[in-house]
Amino acid sequence: MSLREREQTIILGKHSNPSRIQTVRGWDGAVVPFNRLETRTWDLLAALAWVREPDPLVRLQEMLQDLTGRRVLFAPSGQAAIAQILSLLPQREVVMPAYMCSQVKRAVELAGKRIIYVDLGRNRVNATSSEFAQAAKPGRILLAVHVWGVPTDIDAISQLAKERDCVVVEDAVPALGGRWNGRLLGTFGDFGVFSFQHSKRISAFRGAVIVVNNDQLVDPAKLEAKRVVQSKRAMPIRELSKTLLQNLVTTPWIYRTFTLPLLPLRGSLPLWWERVHRQQAAVNVNKQAAVPATDHLTRDYTREIHPYQAEIALRVLGRLGEIRERIARLATIYQEAFRDTPITTFLPPGCDNAGLMRFPVAFPGKDRAHILRLARERGMYLKVLWGPLPDKSEHAQFPNAVWVGGNLVLLPLYSMLSPKSAELLAQNVIEIERAAPQSSYGCPAH
Repeated sequence: MSLREREQTIILGKHSNPSRIQTVRGWDGAVVPFNRLETRTWDLLAALAWVREPDPLVRLQEMLQDLTGRRVLFAPSGQAAIAQILSLLPQREVVMPAYMCSQVKRAVELAGKRIIYVDLGRNRVNATSSEFAQAAKPGRILLAVHVWGVPTDIDAISQLAKERDCVVVEDAVPALGGRWNGRLLGTFGDFGVFSFQHSKRISAFRGAVIVVNNDQLVDPAKLEAKRVVQSKRAMPIRELSKTLLQNLVTTPWIYRTFTLPLLPLRGSLPLWWERVHRQQAAVNVNKQAAVPATDHLTRDYTREIHPYQAEIALRVLGRLGEIRERIARLATIYQEAFRDTPITTFLPPGCDNAGLMRFPVAFPGKDRAHILRLARERGMYLKVLWGPLPDKSEHAQFPNAVWVGGNLVLLPLYSMLSPKSAELLAQNVIEIERAAPQSSYGCPAH
């Protein structure tokens, strides 16, 4: 997660009182980690036997090709995959939503492309075909994304691109396994991208897949060999340690007893560490004047997916159907709970709830900071990420993206979240919305 994204993650719980959780009936079951990985500790340990298995990378590639019906290629990460694709396309301009992960913006810039932003759809977290239509001029690349696993109308965007002589890169990074009109996301655009990044549904620390839906635009062999910077393959020891620790501290009893009281520190320690890291990187660059400008790029660009990571992904993908079934149930619980309330949900008609990575909501007419503070008083840490990507001087052109960036809140969705906890969490969110005072800032701009 970038520095900017961490600064926008509202975890200011200096005044929260975790002990109150035990004194109020019903709150305890709603106090859950924001994310528990689908990659279990047993997966991490069992995958260490990859050395005795047939090549895990080949088996993973075959599994994904069976799933998509397309040729798939590996890349170091989702953003590296997008940069690789864009760097081989001759088009110079990329049309992309004004609200999405800033890492994608960096990937587009790294590929040397000019960015043209479009607004989000009304009451949407995605830009739809309606927003892309005006900017979809011949010779442009349309970068469509399924934010938080919420599908956009990618079929209509792809048809628009075909009519306008555009290329579609489909960012399905948060939506592996999700579908639109029964068809797998990532298979609509000329190219699709999936990710095994740490926080995604199929977590294997890092790594990504490029789905080649149109092999006439770029030679797949050239795309497979292309890297933005020099990369290498190494056993991900650091990432393994981090994931084992996360699985431990998000175990329900440990989370409520030890992790929750320490969460207020989470907002300061990573920022301090990133500042130290960036200062050290600057020193290294100054010492090596001949180092190219891309030398500062992280392991998301410089580390190839390792066979051990492939073995982890194979194990989690093997129970994808079970995971989807649980996610669909949890999303339906949220959806039904908020149906007759002022709380806004962003799921389009026909949405594949089973493919969601997070459940996005907003509270029109209410101050989001106040909502988050009331949640923290109940021991609930809700999440917000990102602001609009364009410069502040351009915000008036993208009212929907600005409103979503200032009001959207994410609720947890993972298969180890119990339906009862989801029900209690939703009820608490409803009570918090009722208790929060009105605020003109929270009114929709659209």
